[in-house]
Amino acid sequence: MAQAFDGIKVIDFSQVLAAPFAATQLALLGADVIKIEPPGIGDQMRNRMLPSPLAEHDMASAFLAMNIGKRSLALDLKDPRGKEIAFKLIETADVVLHNFRGGVVDRLGLDYAAVKAVNPKIVYCAVTGFGGEGPKARDAAYDGAVQAASGMMANNGSIDSGPMRTGYFPVDMMTAISAAYAIAGALFRRERTGEGQYLDVAMLDAALTLQASGFGQYLVDGNMGGLFGNSSATKMPTADCFQTGDGAVLMSATQQNHVAGIFSEIGQPELIDDARFSSIAARIENRAELRALLSEAFKKDSAENWEVRLAAHGVPIAKVRSVAEASETPQLTHRGVLQKVPTPTGMDLDLTLVGSAFTADSDGPAASGPPPLLAEHSAEILTALGYDGSAVDALVADGVVGLVKA
Repeated sequence: MAQAFDGIKVIDFSQVLAAPFAATQLALLGADVIKIEPPGIGDQMRNRMLPSPLAEHDMASAFLAMNIGKRSLALDLKDPRGKEIAFKLIETADVVLHNFRGGVVDRLGLDYAAVKAVNPKIVYCAVTGFGGEGPKARDAAYDGAVQAASGMMANNGSIDSGPMRTGYFPVDMMTAISAAYAIAGALFRRERTGEGQYLDVAMLDAALTLQASGFGQYLVDGNMGGLFGNSSATKMPTADCFQTGDGAVLMSATQQNHVAGIFSEIGQPELIDDARFSSIAARIENRAELRALLSEAFKKDSAENWEVRLAAHGVPIAKVRSVAEASETPQLTHRGVLQKVPTPTGMDLDLTLVGSAFTADSDGPAASGPPPLLAEHSAEILTALGYDGSAVDALVADGVVGLVKA
């Protein structure tokens, strides 16, 4: 048997988060991903973006997380000889992926028309902040700015805090999954038609897909949402965050049976027939009173115990966990989304990273190799292209190609 993308070659010109993680998703399903990086400096995530003790080795933790199982070629794309090498790779590739800002890819001569001219069946995926065309096509974008531009911040936070961005990178990660999905679809289409395809993936569009239900409420009903803090757009007092005896839980009890289960578990089953709390409308009208009642009850036990007790009644509830706590939950251990990844060359590191968000009964996602050192595979890739040792040495001497540090 074979993984879905065995035999697929991806030339990954991207940096930072979104597009590199898209390529990693393909690598986890068997694709041979060649990561093209600037000689000497490499991907920004290696050492210049997020703090990490490994940044001094050009292997910062966020870089590791975005680049599982790739091969690294350090190549100066501004040099004609570097571009010639890139096109030799493209000639036999299946996918080209980049996240160059608008205009940059044209100056480098790596635009779709140029790439298609040497490989008509190529799947070409461009990941940008705002899309390849339109009034903001050439604007730079990072996750936080797109959260602001997409309306996401206007629905995150509380009245007291005002609009807030998230503490992680949802737009980047959704863009990554969108790009991987688009590439998979284009490869499947190519199997049927024999044709390549140009894919335009925008972070702004990905941010809207994350908010599809909220945008539906606005576009259909005129409901603009708002700042609900930890409560719910449903306005139900049983869908909120509550302090317990030793931490907090987030509960999304929106159905009548959920509420009946809560009342039963706190020892007051008769409340489901109380006129103040017997229906959704009644509970919303008496929100303050019900919240005070529940807050007092939740203080009498621990967050983990409330999670177990109310889950037994079918209530959607979870302890508010730290990243450290979440990574150690038995369910994640069972699922295997946190994957053991081979140790990068020359490093003494027991490496576990996030893989793919699904499992399969056979040939599912798996880390075939470690994240690469900068230029780790330059020599082997050039040798496979037909360059002999003296030619490689000349390219290295001229700064066109980088080799891994000794």
